[in-house]
Amino acid sequence: MSASQTSPPETGPTASDTGGPRHRRKRTDLLHLPRSAGVSHMRRAREAASKPNFPLESSFAPAAIFNWARHYLAYVIRDKHFFPPHTASSQNAMYDLLDEHGSDHVRIALAGDWGTGTDEAAAVAQQMLAFEPHFTLHIGDVYYVGDPIEVNENCLGIRNPINNYDPVVWPIGSLGSFAMNGNHEMYANGIGYFDVFLPRLGLRCNASLLGQQTSFFCLQNAHWRLIAVDTGYNSTGVPVLEQIPGLGGNCKLPKPSITWLQEIVIPQSGKPDPRGIVLLSHQQYYSGFESDFRKPARQLFAAGVKGPALWFWGHEHRFAGYDLFGKDHLKAHGRCVGHGGMPLGIKPPSHDPQPKFWDGRKGTEGLGVNGHVNLEFDGPELHATYVDLHGTKLVEESWRAPGNGTVQLLSCEKVIDDPDFHGPFKCYEVNPCP
Repeated sequence: MSASQTSPPETGPTASDTGGPRHRRKRTDLLHLPRSAGVSHMRRAREAASKPNFPLESSFAPAAIFNWARHYLAYVIRDKHFFPPHTASSQNAMYDLLDEHGSDHVRIALAGDWGTGTDEAAAVAQQMLAFEPHFTLHIGDVYYVGDPIEVNENCLGIRNPINNYDPVVWPIGSLGSFAMNGNHEMYANGIGYFDVFLPRLGLRCNASLLGQQTSFFCLQNAHWRLIAVDTGYNSTGVPVLEQIPGLGGNCKLPKPSITWLQEIVIPQSGKPDPRGIVLLSHQQYYSGFESDFRKPARQLFAAGVKGPALWFWGHEHRFAGYDLFGKDHLKAHGRCVGHGGMPLGIKPPSHDPQPKFWDGRKGTEGLGVNGHVNLEFDGPELHATYVDLHGTKLVEESWRAPGNGTVQLLSCEKVIDDPDFHGPFKCYEVNPCP
């Protein structure tokens, strides 16, 4: 899984623009994909019914309908994958946030909603590797349904014989890689995620990866804790009826992960942990663009995560950042980084909380511009650089773990000179932005 295994994006006219064969899935294939297992299985069925490397067949083509019925029925009648507890990991899902020399100067490249198999995903992977990260983190969603075939094609570089597209490889850091669970992985009951993807991740030992045993984990050193929780496992709701209000998933954290938080991660002695907390989840806690998922935040607070914290999430296909906010007791600086590979929304926010910054730029085909975030930890300091798929720096932030269990934003600066990228001009916590 080296940089040479990822292909650069095409430039100029492509074969698919003229209706001929193409070498990869296009972002436009994923446009208007609702958060529905049924529709996601239909998109997968359309692709399987089409001529290899040509645009998708009609949803009403007999082969597409047959494929959809067969695969969606299998999803509906099959139980979700067993949820592994922390005891499945020899390290209790706790890992050192240290470099190869044991130093706390560590680089992490993080992307969300990346597993699309598109040229854009391949370009983002190259930019992640250009950072020379010690670790890479994916915060969820492999499309269309994250089954074993799609995990192989969109993450592990194994060609799918049905479409014969050039596969894409998830970049692996020099010390390892971890991936989180999303709603799309659960559209195939988590089989591809738990049984195919996770065994190919984890810590690196010589030339091998030791595997990731759980969908939640913590990377920690003397100053910081990165706590990744699984909001995807309970995100799918009632099959067939999931689009009806009240029947969708509430993204609550599974009980074994709450046990892990209470028994392993958060000290119960009454003495608070002084380290700064960075939270990772697939679904958003809050949003100025879409609805929110408050249940995980309540569970985290009840388990002892008091904040303020820095919280990265995906799910929404956009890049945006917020001032400290929270609809419940847990307050967090929210950062939406769901712009790894999907078609991106560029419409302005529709309600509060209003984002501090958001990307409204148009890229190819009138869609937003994909990217990721680089995190550089250096003792109690954290530097975050948000980069697009061309390597253009968008925003730079500096954070501090002051030693009292909170995080402090020291500075946040818009680097790109583009009027369609909205805010922030340079600001500091001691002199907050208006």
